[in-house]
Amino acid sequence: MENPPPRGSVAGIALVGTPGSDSSAGETLSTPGPADLIAFDSTICPLAFLGDLIRRYGDVVRYRTRFGVSLLFVHPEHVRTILHSENFRRASLIKMMIGDGLLASDGPRWRSQRRLMQPDFLPARMSPMVAIMNRETNRTAEDWRKTAHSHQALDITEAMTRLTLRIIVDALFSNDLSGDGATELCAAITRTIRDLGQIAWTAFGAPVQITPQRNASFIAGKHVIDAVCYDMISRRRAQAANDRPRDLLTLLIEASSDGGPMADVQIRDELVTMLVGGHETTALALAWTWKALAEHPDIEAQLHHEVDALLPDGIPLLDNLPDLTWTRSVFQEGMRLYPPVWHMARVAVEDDIVHRHAIPRGACVLLSAWFTHRHPDFWREPERFDPARFSNLASPLPHRYAYFPFGDGRHQCLGMNFALIEGVVILARLARQFRVRPIPGQLIQPAPGITLRQSPAMRAHLEERTQLRAAPGSNPSETV
Repeated sequence: MENPPPRGSVAGIALVGTPGSDSSAGETLSTPGPADLIAFDSTICPLAFLGDLIRRYGDVVRYRTRFGVSLLFVHPEHVRTILHSENFRRASLIKMMIGDGLLASDGPRWRSQRRLMQPDFLPARMSPMVAIMNRETNRTAEDWRKTAHSHQALDITEAMTRLTLRIIVDALFSNDLSGDGATELCAAITRTIRDLGQIAWTAFGAPVQITPQRNASFIAGKHVIDAVCYDMISRRRAQAANDRPRDLLTLLIEASSDGGPMADVQIRDELVTMLVGGHETTALALAWTWKALAEHPDIEAQLHHEVDALLPDGIPLLDNLPDLTWTRSVFQEGMRLYPPVWHMARVAVEDDIVHRHAIPRGACVLLSAWFTHRHPDFWREPERFDPARFSNLASPLPHRYAYFPFGDGRHQCLGMNFALIEGVVILARLARQFRVRPIPGQLIQPAPGITLRQSPAMRAHLEERTQLRAAPGSNPSETV
């Protein structure tokens, strides 16, 4: 790579009016970046690749791969502009798996579906969901108690994935999907997400590696997902309206917009969207948070103090969730350091200019929560795990868009409230009873695909804590 030009150098190109332009006068800047084509002969680490570009060139970087021009934006103000612009549309890769669900669609279809579904995800509607979260987390707590007594090691990511899958399956389908069916569905979703993650690396100059085996694996996984969803839709439609459980599938079947009831394919796309967005991302956020807590015993002790004092019976309810400020802050800080959706790709529909940087039509526009969440101009000691950043409600974040684990703007994640509540419920309930103790010697690294997994997944022993009915001011963090 060539040496970067001085930051803020001007190319002398006249500014022209373009869709979504947020500059009204002056000249466009010469966007820094490597002059040579970016191409790798084997797989790369996207975090290392993008991190090197940011260190060399700054908050905006332009580079070219065999697939075209890419621009990476890191500054929160640039993030704000891009997330609110209709000129930057979602890349089509995820549609291979979820079709035209809310996570992948855009334009009129997206607006119609968003208006239709949004009321069901407001905090006031979450009480039945919290009951599901508590019921399934209690099942996990019983499994963890047995594991702790047997002194066996546990794959924490797998445990969190099983739990969050059971929660979203219950929320979607009630008790209509068997345990084996849910397990097969989870495996298929995980497999297809990993396959898509490898393809997504082409945005970083990695070669496309589509083999007959990978293609067959992806098709098989998608077949399982489609078969489960269409079977559930068919069975539910066959039930009389009064006999249907009041879950999310029923709400989708009975919903009606200006275009009338939703077709099976539309319902399938929304089901897959919620399955993908509603279990793996929260599971990964929790797995990383358990790791961070184990590495910071003082923060873990403060978490134990809060849940023991506020949850004497160990059950977090919707009404007392707002009081669990430290628990929520721990979960939010976990997502700051390890955002499950660590990057977003958009495609420029037309030529555009963002903060005086020209973006050609068809360019890939990249945002990365991983790097923006670590921007040294907005986060003091950005690599340090410090939930206090979020615990003081009187102290606002350094910038509204310095933190965006759920996206923002028009396409902010519909399930944001669900995920935040779920993360707090699971963390509070399990921390009330257990400590997670990673097996020593594991070197756990981020594995960035479409989501941010652990490599290898953390294995840990569980320690059951003394069940104290603590009063505020007591120290309930003694071990058994």
